[in-house]
Amino acid sequence: MPLVPSICPYCGVGCGLLLDVEGGKVVRVIPNKNHVLSKGKVCGKGASAHKSLYLPSRLTRPLKRVGGSFVEVSWDEVLNEIADKIKEIREKYGGRAIAIYGGCQNTLEEVYLMSKLVRFLGSNNVDSCARVCHEPSATALRETVGVGASGTSVEEMVNAKVIVIAGEQLTESHPVLVDYLLKAKERGAKVVVIDPVFTKTARYATLFLQVNQGTDVYLYNAVANYLIQNGLYDKEFVMKRTKGFEDYVRVISRYTIEKAEKITGVPKGKIIEFAELISQKGVIFSWGLGLSEGGGVDAVRAYLNLMLLTGNVGFSGAGPIVYRGQSNVQGSGDLLKPWQLPNGPLTPENAERLSRIWGFPVPLERGLTVTDALLNDNSVRAMILVNFNVAHSMPNRAKVIRRLRELDLLVVLDAYMTETAELAHYVLPVAMWAESEGSVTSLDRLVKWRFKAVDPPGEARQTLFVLADLGERLGLRTGRDPREVFEEMKEVVPLYSKLGLADVMDHSKNSRYPNGELVLYSEKFLTKDGFAHFVPVEYREIDRRGNGLVLITGRVVTHYNTDSLSRYMGDIEEAIYLNPEDMRELGIREGQEVLVRSQCGEARVKARKMEGLKRGFAFMPNFLDSVNYVVCDVLDPETRIPLYKSTEVTVTPLSN
Repeated sequence: MPLVPSICPYCGVGCGLLLDVEGGKVVRVIPNKNHVLSKGKVCGKGASAHKSLYLPSRLTRPLKRVGGSFVEVSWDEVLNEIADKIKEIREKYGGRAIAIYGGCQNTLEEVYLMSKLVRFLGSNNVDSCARVCHEPSATALRETVGVGASGTSVEEMVNAKVIVIAGEQLTESHPVLVDYLLKAKERGAKVVVIDPVFTKTARYATLFLQVNQGTDVYLYNAVANYLIQNGLYDKEFVMKRTKGFEDYVRVISRYTIEKAEKITGVPKGKIIEFAELISQKGVIFSWGLGLSEGGGVDAVRAYLNLMLLTGNVGFSGAGPIVYRGQSNVQGSGDLLKPWQLPNGPLTPENAERLSRIWGFPVPLERGLTVTDALLNDNSVRAMILVNFNVAHSMPNRAKVIRRLRELDLLVVLDAYMTETAELAHYVLPVAMWAESEGSVTSLDRLVKWRFKAVDPPGEARQTLFVLADLGERLGLRTGRDPREVFEEMKEVVPLYSKLGLADVMDHSKNSRYPNGELVLYSEKFLTKDGFAHFVPVEYREIDRRGNGLVLITGRVVTHYNTDSLSRYMGDIEEAIYLNPEDMRELGIREGQEVLVRSQCGEARVKARKMEGLKRGFAFMPNFLDSVNYVVCDVLDPETRIPLYKSTEVTVTPLSN
C-alpha cells in the first residue's frame, strides 16, 4: 500500500509524516522529506505517534450513563437522546445555556462545524483550548499588527541576526525547531533566552536573562526607555508605520534599568546588553507559554512593543513567532471565539453577513469563555466537549470537576476514556488523527491536510460525521465531506479565503494564510488603518500573600499535554522540582515525599532538585495528575487565560 501523507498530532510545528499501513494498521511513521517546513525531521514523539492509535484506553462504542456506570448504546439512540435533551434545555433556558468547547486536535473543518452548530442553537458560548495557552498572544498580535498569528516563518530563523526566545523550551516543546536554531547560530545569529529556569534551550544562548516570573512587563518597558533615551530605536519606522508612540513614551519613561535589576533579578549589564542586541536589524521576537501564561496579554504587549520600537518586522529575518503547542491550536483559535464570529468581530454587520451564508439568525450576545463557564459562571446547563480533557487540564481541578457534575447535560466526544469522559452523561467515541481527514493550521500559518490512513476501531466515527449527524437531528443540515466544509469555511473566514485545496493537500507546497507569505507586513499592517499600534502597559506587581514558592508549570519532551495521547511513552513520577538551596532551607531531601499546598488545593509528590531553577521558584510538568489540583484559577482580566505560572505554594516535607 502507498505511504499515506499526514501531519504529526503533537505540537504546533505540524511536521509532515508518511504512514506505513499493513493489515489495516499503521505500523510505522516515516518523516516526510518533501514537507515544506519539517523537511524530513521529526522528534521522538512524532516518530512513534502511531502507537497512540492503539492504546487499550481507546473507546469503541457510544456510552450512556445509567446510575453510576456506563452502558453501551447504539449511535441512533445516543444521538436522538442528546438532541432531545438539548432541545429541552434550549426551550427552558434559552440558547445561552448551551456551550460547545473544543480541544486543538480537531481539524479546521470540525472546528468550523462546532462554530456553526452552536450559533444555530442560539449561543456564542464557543471556545477552544487556545484560550488556556496563547489567547494573550493572539489578542496582542491582532491589535498590534493585525493578525493573531506568527508574522514570520520559522524558516526565517536562519536569516536572523538575533533570535529572542522568551518563556519557551524549544528542546522540550518543539524539538524539530532546534535544527533551525542551530543553523541560525552557524550563520552567526545571537540567541537571547529569557526564562526563570536555565533550560536546555538556554544552553544555546549567547545571552541568558534569568528573570523573576511575572516581571516581564517591567523588563521590557525599562529596555524600551533605555533604547529611546539612547537614540537606539528606529525613528523612521516609528514615525511612518506606527501609531500610539507618544502615549507609549509617557508610560515607559518611568521605567529604569536600575529598578529593573531589582524587580526582575537580572543584572543591569545583561539588561543593557539585551537592549543593544535588539536595537539592530534582523531580530526575531519569539515566545512560548512562559510569557502568555506567566504574564497574560500585557506581557505579550510589552514584548511586541519592543519589536515595533526597533522596527524589526516586515522583512526577512525579523518579526514575531508564537510557539504554539498543538497541531491545530492556531486554527482552533482562529475560528472558535465567544467574543468574535468566524468572519470577524461580533458586530450586527458581521452577524447579518453570516446569517445570509448560513441561512439562520446569528446571535449577537457575547459568549462565555471555557474558563469562565467552568470557573466563574453557572449559566451553562448543557456542554459538549470535543476532544478536550478539561477535568485534567484546567486549573483548580477540584472546582472544575464539581462544575462538570452540576451540568444537566455533559456530552464528551473523545477517543479515550479521559478524566472528563468519566464525568459525562454521554461519551461518543471518535476517530483519531490517522483515522479521519481534514486540515490543520501550524504555528507557521501553514495549512496542511491530514489524509485518512486507517479506519477507527469498533464503532468510533469521525468527529465531523458526529457533529453533522447531531446537527441534523437538531434541524441543521451541514456537509459531511471535509472538502466541501473546507470550501464553505473559506467563504466565511477571510484569513483562509485565498487558500487552494490542491496546495493544502500537497505537503511540499507553501499554503500559508492569508496570501502564502513567509513574512507578513512588508508593505502595510493588517490592522484597520494599516498601521502598527503601540499598546502601552503598566507593570502590576503580583500579590504574594505569604512567603511560599512560585510554582511554574511546563512541558517535558517525552510527554504531551494531559498525556492521553502520549501515555504509551511510559509513566513519569509525580514530582515537584526545587532549587537545591531551597530544599536545604526547607529540610527536604532528594526523593522525599512532600506536601505541596496552595490556596486551591494540595498534592503529595516526590521532591527533586533542579539545578537551573531560580531560588524562590518551583517547577512541575503540566501533564501530571497532581499539578492542577494545586494550580489556582487566577485568570488574566482581559483574555481570561489561567495564569498557570504564578501560583504561590508551600512545600512541606513528610516523614518517610
